[in-house]
Amino acid sequence: MVNYKNWIEQIPDDTKISTLSIPGTHNSGACHTALPSVQCQGESITSQLEHGVRFLDIRVGRLFVGKNKNDLQVIHGKFPVKIPFPLELTDVLKEVYDFVENNPRETVIISLKQEGSNDWDNENDEFGNLIWEHYISPNKEKWYLNTDIPRAGDARGKIILFRRFGVRNEDLRNKFGFEASVWSYNTTDDDRGTFVVQDFCEVQKSIDLPKKIEYVKNLAKRAQDYTRDHDDKLFLNFTSGSNFFDKDCWPEPVAKAMLNGNIQDTFQKGVGIIVLDYAETDDWKLVKNLVDSNF
Repeated sequence: MVNYKNWIEQIPDDTKISTLSIPGTHNSGACHTALPSVQCQGESITSQLEHGVRFLDIRVGRLFVGKNKNDLQVIHGKFPVKIPFPLELTDVLKEVYDFVENNPRETVIISLKQEGSNDWDNENDEFGNLIWEHYISPNKEKWYLNTDIPRAGDARGKIILFRRFGVRNEDLRNKFGFEASVWSYNTTDDDRGTFVVQDFCEVQKSIDLPKKIEYVKNLAKRAQDYTRDHDDKLFLNFTSGSNFFDKDCWPEPVAKAMLNGNIQDTFQKGVGIIVLDYAETDDWKLVKNLVDSNF
């Protein structure tokens, strides 16, 4: 029987991360009291990790109010994921640090993205420098910061940085994790060489959900076919999609539609990272299906 809390411990050291089936969560920190269209998960990050999730999607922006201009808060679009008090990135990272410290043969991928205000000086790497100096550099021993796709044995006890923000400084860029700063908006299949993304997010009406489900299944099948013989691409497959103005397209009903659409039927070994909303739905069914497929 698979131990979901420690399933990567059971993966051989020489296995490339890209060849696994990895459950992830969309807007992982959006698991607190918030606007109903903002909340994307029903369980904490710690609970997600303990149930087998190994890819966390974290979006951050400036604190709306706060004591330190270097502190960032977790947001969804332009909205805080926790009200009335902000969820700070420091607190999210502590949950992950604690999990990895307590489970030193595991690894967690963190996707870190800048969202919210557009007043960053990107010409001078203001956002990237803040992340490096305030969050990464003081904890470098906890991170896998090489730019390649690691093997399981290389990343045990560490957090793999999936960097969703650009860095112009070449010296910094070469020691700042896996670069994934750009892909086409609302894409159904965008191949960037080292990674491939399905992130069709403009689900305008519930009648669009079968189309979204098909895109998820298609990329899962493509990933499985590719990773059977290759290990040089990460496949990132978002099951999320929403429309702020239609409650039938908010994250929770979309998550239920994914289950009802039987996306798990395509969960075979090597389907890549499948990014879920409300991952705990039906006793973590999709998470367990993905983890099980690795064995």
